[in-house]
Amino acid sequence: MSIIASELVWRQSSVVSDAAGNGGRITATAIVSAVKNNIFPDVPQAERTAGSTKYRKVFIHVANDADLALVAPKVFVETRTPGDDNVTFFPATQRDTQSGIAGSEQKYGAGVLNAGVSGGATSIAVLTEGAALDCFVSGMKIRISDKASIDGAGNEEYVTINSVPSYVGAVATFDITPALANAYLVTVTKVASVYEPGDIAATISNWVESGTGTYNEATYPVLPDHISTIEQTWTLTFTSATAFGVVGDTVGSVGTGNTSGDFAPANASFSKPYFTLRAIGWGGTWTNANTIVFQTHPAAIPLWYRRQVPAGAASLSGNSVIVAVDGESA
Repeated sequence: MSIIASELVWRQSSVVSDAAGNGGRITATAIVSAVKNNIFPDVPQAERTAGSTKYRKVFIHVANDADLALVAPKVFVETRTPGDDNVTFFPATQRDTQSGIAGSEQKYGAGVLNAGVSGGATSIAVLTEGAALDCFVSGMKIRISDKASIDGAGNEEYVTINSVPSYVGAVATFDITPALANAYLVTVTKVASVYEPGDIAATISNWVESGTGTYNEATYPVLPDHISTIEQTWTLTFTSATAFGVVGDTVGSVGTGNTSGDFAPANASFSKPYFTLRAIGWGGTWTNANTIVFQTHPAAIPLWYRRQVPAGAASLSGNSVIVAVDGESA
């Protein structure tokens, strides 16, 4: 079966704050769409007066029970905020925190078409939320859509910017390739820069054996799980020739195993294994204190959202932003 929309789950990071440690690794906590303050807090009057910038880290989790990869995903702002603020996003890593944000990261955002275009057009003008956001650059893929909602009726297409955008005020004009297949009307047409992170699947990396035995990870790789695998460094330590214990760098001990059987420690948040270490891969002779260290990585796209509130921003109840992902599966 293919990946379905309900299997793309936005999840919180381990720390949610305005401090340097904000962000970190994925958690099991789902971010429920269309719920007030599900990502950012309210903006009090003092912040609207002085202006503010806040960051929140999210993960788009491909929680598919068949462990299907999300193929060629595209992430974009589907609907920008109606308020005076702006929300953009940029790529994160599975472990980074706010202290590592440099400020020079390539941002992704959205605008609206500033002038109608006909099918066959090779240049467009986009009303942005300001040139300083730098959300449109040469070589970047963009999505053009006149759909009222992500799954609504209408047209959408992906093209590539092939000139340096020129700005007059907040209007960016640039060439595109290929030529547009459809005509689009002014203001109702959304134009978004697109982030392409590559295929998304849970993975294993940095395998290091230290001992007298062997494990054939090339032929019998450890199996991650797209729902329950987390970002973690695991240390397997032998306590005899056949018995071992496994400890994660943040979750601690996940139990003991034996070379005679598969080892699949349970992630209680999902009632599924963090990974499965297959008995068939063991070889040689292991001894007490021998170790294997490896890392697991979740089937998730890590992102930083940045909300900028300009000084003097007006109050608005029900302000929101919609970030969407498009992709395929086998």
